[in-house]
Amino acid sequence: MIKRERNKRENMPKKKKIIILYSTAGMGHKKAALAIYDAFQKRNAEVSVEVIDILEYASNTYKHLYLNFYVFMMSRAKWLWAFLYHFSDIPLVDIMTRKVRGVLDFRGMSAVGPMLAEKKPAAIIATHFFLPSVAAILKKYDDLNAKMYTLITDYGPHSYWLSDYVDEFFVGSEPAARNLEKRGVPANKITATGISTSADFTREFDKDALRKVHGVDRDKKTVFLMSGGFGVGPIEKMLLSLNSCSADIQVIAVCGHNKTVYEDMEHLQEKLKYPLVLFGLTDKVAELMAISDLMITKAGGISVTEALNARLPMILFGSIPGQETWNEEFLISNGAAEKAKRIEDIPLIANRILISDEEYDSFMAGIDKIRKPNAAKDIVEIVLKDMGK
Repeated sequence: MIKRERNKRENMPKKKKIIILYSTAGMGHKKAALAIYDAFQKRNAEVSVEVIDILEYASNTYKHLYLNFYVFMMSRAKWLWAFLYHFSDIPLVDIMTRKVRGVLDFRGMSAVGPMLAEKKPAAIIATHFFLPSVAAILKKYDDLNAKMYTLITDYGPHSYWLSDYVDEFFVGSEPAARNLEKRGVPANKITATGISTSADFTREFDKDALRKVHGVDRDKKTVFLMSGGFGVGPIEKMLLSLNSCSADIQVIAVCGHNKTVYEDMEHLQEKLKYPLVLFGLTDKVAELMAISDLMITKAGGISVTEALNARLPMILFGSIPGQETWNEEFLISNGAAEKAKRIEDIPLIANRILISDEEYDSFMAGIDKIRKPNAAKDIVEIVLKDMGK
């Protein structure tokens, strides 16, 4: 009997494997990957899904560049990032450097190729541009016959996301799809699924209960100030500027990893004319968005998509030149957000949005026009269909 059961298990077909790749250089890539993973789990298909941080397979030098240098540029040298972003996006520069870049990326993460060849996935989904960079090299592996998918986590495609060897691209919007097509990607390899976020951002919360949990007054307008995962940006100046807001507000501020900023904000509270609720690194962002009326943020691809899915109007400030410029243009052109060029403009825009019902409804209409809350689910369905599942 035992032998018969063992033979039965051995003869059962093995589950096809799907690997989702991300990078912790910017938390958005990870959040998008985990959202897709959760959608696979809810789908309950007969596949095995694994989520992998590519930096775990990187050399120490490569990891240092991707983490420390990235944070340095985001906090102290945005001008350098802007130059590198736009220079590397010039078509001629891309043509001249693409192969070399792929080789350098592959060597910097030399353990990724052998790992994938050993695991033998049927599909690889990436939320980071590492996969397009090395896809040409991976296609040469005899033991690796995976179909390769890439989710672009901003609303415009930089040349780093481009590759002739990626089988399908998922993008955040129809304009992004058209832009990708103009760059030479065949239309049949592009699907405007939206950018994947956790299903929590579309949940129907008990908002009164959440306000009690987080110490938020139900009778005040709530402004949610988001500084990004690394907690960079002039948060103190923004908070002080909101003192001139004539709307009856309270502010929820999330400082991310930055403990120094959090401590500075604690000391700042006595200078503020409104209640301030502080958070460091938190996994309650979906709840905080649900009880907020307005968000102030830089235009990170995942952050603004989470706000879209939570139906939360945005004031954009301090965005990174480059990829976040795409995001700003997309949101503003559709009436889902407004950009503050100076900190002094923030309270003026906040007053207009929070006091005027007509203005607020206009922003909500813009949001509803472009939000794609089922992105993760749609990506999963496409991949499973391609796998015959």
